[in-house]
Amino acid sequence: MTDLWSRLDAIIEELASVTDIRAAAVVRRDGLIITHTLPDGVDPKIVAAMTAAIVGTSEMATVQLDQGRFNRALIESDDGKLISTGAGDEALLVALVYRDANLGLVLMALERAAKRVDEVLKGGDGV
Repeated sequence: MTDLWSRLDAIIEELASVTDIRAAAVVRRDGLIITHTLPDGVDPKIVAAMTAAIVGTSEMATVQLDQGRFNRALIESDDGKLISTGAGDEALLVALVYRDANLGLVLMALERAAKRVDEVLKGGDGV
């Protein structure tokens, strides 16, 4: 079990090291935190619950509006962006991104990390 946590920690730390990503977290679909690099003063439990709610309602909206499979939710604010996406059947990935971030680079890194998280949780190595 320790190996699983260390692999998830490594994935999230690597994701957070991407220049335009301020912080990141892996959360369960039921809203519980798995691992994170969130800054002090940001409650990871609240971020996890909000991420689950955002992705859950976004997935329902895409189905109800006949828009195909949900890919990601992007929330823009004055100071940055919050990007949430699925990471397989069990987890979600959320990143806090700088306002002027290169979204192409960020989305590519998020997609790669989401696949790795899914592999780890399915029992693979996630490399």
